[in-house]
Amino acid sequence: MEIQTAKLPVLWRCAIVVILGGIMFGIIAIASRFKEPPKVYPFFAVLWLCIIYLSFEAIRRFQLKVIKKNQKNMVVFVQSILLGTSVYTTLFYFYKWLDYFILGSEKPMIPHMVFAFFTGIAISTILSLILLAFNWRNQYYISHIQNEQFKREIVNANLSILKNQLDPHFMFNNFNTLYYLIDEDSVLAQKFLKNIAAVYRYILQNNEQAIIPISREYEMARQYLLLIEQRYKMALKVHDSVNLELFKCKSVPPLVLQQLVENAVKHNRIDQQSPLHIHFEADENYFTVKNTNNPKRSQHTNGTGLDNITKRYDFLTDDKVIISHTKEEFIVSIPLISVIDEN
Repeated sequence: MEIQTAKLPVLWRCAIVVILGGIMFGIIAIASRFKEPPKVYPFFAVLWLCIIYLSFEAIRRFQLKVIKKNQKNMVVFVQSILLGTSVYTTLFYFYKWLDYFILGSEKPMIPHMVFAFFTGIAISTILSLILLAFNWRNQYYISHIQNEQFKREIVNANLSILKNQLDPHFMFNNFNTLYYLIDEDSVLAQKFLKNIAAVYRYILQNNEQAIIPISREYEMARQYLLLIEQRYKMALKVHDSVNLELFKCKSVPPLVLQQLVENAVKHNRIDQQSPLHIHFEADENYFTVKNTNNPKRSQHTNGTGLDNITKRYDFLTDDKVIISHTKEEFIVSIPLISVIDEN
């Protein structure tokens, strides 16, 4: 979500200009040192307010552009004053000439322009402060909304993951495997059940977290693969070339590796004639999961799993999830998010 400058309605901007113009006119009337004291002429009063309004608009549009570039507020404040003063002084020069031709007052001279310059500084300072105050308030509320939206997206994504995990077909496969293992190999059945419990305990412990250390996610994914290997035996081949030293101070959203593994298992044929090969690879910036691309014939998918992963990354980092495939392989590379080591 992009932070924008405060959007003041036109009526509010006009009201600010009228109030500020009235105050400045009173100050000028008191501090005037010109030969002729300021008089109220409706046309020229409106024209002067228009000059203030145009200065206001110049400052507002300028801030709208530069704040998007994340410049410091003090720099924006000073630049706004300089711009507003320039616009006000320039327009006042032509205003003074019009005053001279219509009302026969003095021509614009150096004292007029010096006074107009300082008046412009005062007006621009007040207007810049008003706009920055609205912008700070706007940033606060947008950041609050952004955080709430982020939390909702995380919850929705993880709920979707949990829903997939508790899918009856998935549960049936695991417990069906456990049923046959109890008769064939009770020791292996106990180990299989222990892995199931560990996987679900991990899910329950981490499904509300935004990011977790990649080392923990990696350990859980390996445990999840053990669970699947016990079901498919030699039909599943795991190739792991990951250097654990690369995981220092790196994090990922929870359950992403588990979900990539599950997608590979869910969408591809797995049998002795067509074994599924899953590769784990990593560098300093990405963790890559590759699998053989051998989709099931009756395959119906809406891409929810990968969509959830990319959505979560969109809220966490500017680095993008890279998805590619060839005739032989399906490849997903997820960014490793750098975190500060508090130790």
